[in-house]
Amino acid sequence: MDHTNTSILVVDDEEANRDILTRRLLREGYTVAQAADGPRALSMMNVERYDLILLDIMMPGMDGFEVLLNIKTNARYRDTPVIMLSAMDDKSSMDRCQDLGAFDYITKPCELNALKARMWRCFFDLKLTRRVNPAQHPQRSILIVDDDELNLDLLARRIKMLGHAALTATNGKDALDLLKEKQADVILLDIMMPLLDGCQLLQILRAHHLFNDVPIIMVSAVNDNATLERCVSLGANDYILKPYNAVILKDRIARALNWRDAHIQGRGDAGP
Repeated sequence: MDHTNTSILVVDDEEANRDILTRRLLREGYTVAQAADGPRALSMMNVERYDLILLDIMMPGMDGFEVLLNIKTNARYRDTPVIMLSAMDDKSSMDRCQDLGAFDYITKPCELNALKARMWRCFFDLKLTRRVNPAQHPQRSILIVDDDELNLDLLARRIKMLGHAALTATNGKDALDLLKEKQADVILLDIMMPLLDGCQLLQILRAHHLFNDVPIIMVSAVNDNATLERCVSLGANDYILKPYNAVILKDRIARALNWRDAHIQGRGDAGP
């Protein structure tokens, strides 16, 4: 894939981190710029437009939170997606970045394949959402597949609070049986389940043409790059960690519905 027209700004106070990441991205064909601190990054953004910002959190003076706030409150570049890269592996930091408008949050050290998967999702999502009116979606059917009854109940309640209909299945086999009878607009899929686990179900669904337009979001407590990469390679559209944040869940479902609408629209535009 040609990335020569995609520019990325790497913001990190550690020179070694910046250089390593920059070299890797350059090898992938991206155009890359560096900033050693927040003020420098914001000054550069006033001069040049970037397609993506990779932003560290722990920096002296102006930290990543403050830089992110400045980006998202400035009309000139607030639409630029920002992926946070941080060694801080705690839910409060992730939630704070989400609330401030970050597109994603990746914990260091980050494998290149995992970063590439998140970047690809970012660019793909941005391209699709620009084609679709981001207005409130009418009620849709969301299928939740999880073997834990409490998780299933809480997620179903949350889906209904968002104005959608909730379908539920406690394992992959039941989910397949249900999908023979009812249509799902989005599938929220747990990984660790008996009979047929989430990855196996994901693989089955992506092999069937009837489910090509159905976005699948993995919702799992499994937090490792290998699992993320496997899910992406099998066709997952997104990955949400348990315990999930309600704001993040709402945002990811809205993005998934945008993806579905754009995918169907694009297929219709292509003609028979």
